[in-house]
Amino acid sequence: MRSLIGFFTKNVLLKVASFNGVYILIKIAIGAIMSRIIADYAGAAGMAIMGNLRNFTQGIQTFAVLGFEHGLVSYAAAYRKDYNQLKKHYKTAWLLSILSSSFLSVIIFFTAPWLDNYLIAADVPFVNVFRLFALSLPFYVVFVFITSMLQGFEVFKKYITLQVVISLLIFLISAYLIYNYNLTGALYGIVLVPFIQCCIGLIFLKKGINQQVSFFEIVGFKWDATIAKKFFSYSVMALVSAFLLPVVAILVRNEVRVEVGDVEAGWWEGVIRISNYYILFATSLISMYVLPKLSKNASAVHFKSTVIHFYKTILPFLIIGLIAVYFSKDIIIQYMFNEEFEGMKPLFKWQLLGDFIKIVTTVLAFQFIARNDIKKYLIAEAVSVLSFYAFSMILLPRYGVEGIVIAHVANYMVYLFIVLLLLKKELFSSAS
Repeated sequence: MRSLIGFFTKNVLLKVASFNGVYILIKIAIGAIMSRIIADYAGAAGMAIMGNLRNFTQGIQTFAVLGFEHGLVSYAAAYRKDYNQLKKHYKTAWLLSILSSSFLSVIIFFTAPWLDNYLIAADVPFVNVFRLFALSLPFYVVFVFITSMLQGFEVFKKYITLQVVISLLIFLISAYLIYNYNLTGALYGIVLVPFIQCCIGLIFLKKGINQQVSFFEIVGFKWDATIAKKFFSYSVMALVSAFLLPVVAILVRNEVRVEVGDVEAGWWEGVIRISNYYILFATSLISMYVLPKLSKNASAVHFKSTVIHFYKTILPFLIIGLIAVYFSKDIIIQYMFNEEFEGMKPLFKWQLLGDFIKIVTTVLAFQFIARNDIKKYLIAEAVSVLSFYAFSMILLPRYGVEGIVIAHVANYMVYLFIVLLLLKKELFSSAS
């Protein structure tokens, strides 16, 4: 027992995973209750509409911070002991992000009627949902800067505690809105999130990131063209994803709504909601642990050792979890959704398989971000997104909504092959 405890305390990844695991368990519990509330009060069709809005907001939020999220984490990790460089990088990024979010806020505010007609297309107008979202963008910028510093400085416990508190508060507010206002409440619940994130994040930072660093001394308005150029290299990578992924998801979902119906589109959105919980566990671990590690040491030897350590430590738990989800699908549908979602069952096996391949590949692909390798990142991302769209359009007419999750598997098999091809030197060379 003593040796097991010793192993745990020395294994940073396991400690991060344990903190993160508590957060994910809370998210799953909240998500299970929320999914049932949405199923009962908004229905499968409402869930599909929520999926469109969520894809749109996530893409725009990345544009609001100009795709600097991973760059901010990387530079916080790299300059955590160089306060002057840290301030220069963060002040330049802050200036650009505030300008970008303000510009997007104005555009979205005045194009809200068109966005409502294309993305939601319901009998009742939801123009004010988009206008409220427009006002939320600067608040999202503040939150991203807060969390990027917590991750870069590896203040994992504070970061995860912050996320837990935010999740609980969002759940309470969203549940109230959905219970009282059905789909309208659900949509407003999505766009209120940045306000909540920002307020709670600022409360958490009263005492600073740690004893040496104050958040409010680091952010501000300062221009450095050289630093801006470095950030924009990260920006290109993130913005391509922020544009392609939501656009393709919305196009595919709208095609499903037209070809097989809103209810079937809701089934797909339902299985994505389940997928998001364990994907969140894996990707947040990668962002918190793998990205800072790779950012501090770009050698091939360090890359391989970091990836192998992640696989050995996390993949066994992930595999057990995915198997458990598959064999619990009847219980999940019964308690998280309702009888309208029974058609989800055939989707599980494909979604779970595709997600496993996705997680395995994402760990490898983070090397592109850590090394700021724009060309390889864009090649992998473009192939992935376009292959998913192509597979979806081919398989949807033949297999219905199940064809979309089969396309998900096929897409990530292609993505894995491309990433391995692009990283063959780092992975298969004996040179350091």
